Amino acid sequence: MIDRSEFDDITVTVAHPWGDLETPLTEWAANGPGRDRPFIPIVAATRRSTGERVSLDEIPAEYHNTRATRQMQREGLLPSPWGPPPEERQRRPLSPNLPQHVREAIERDRQQG
Repeated sequence: MIDRSEFDDITVTVAHPWGDLETPLTEWAANGPGRDRPFIPIVAATRRSTGERVSLDEIPAEYHNTRATRQMQREGLLPSPWGPPPEERQRRPLSPNLPQHVREAIERDRQQG
């Protein structure tokens, strides 16, 4: 697990609807996703000093902002650094006409995010 003293050396990539964005972990930890896009999660991380990828498992879970971590925050199992997480949006059912590989990709994405 990355120690808080190492946050300055980590850049995280967040999955914004208009394209992935990079921000220092210190800034993400302090501000989170903001009110306009409360559901954007961290999808990658690198060390600024070396360019090496950092496993997301090394970043404390309360900063991931995934569907699963937000639920854990609601249940009191994780700290909520940005206040109570928003309620999840209802998802529309998938069309039965979707090709199987597309359906599986969407379902996998829904489970992760």
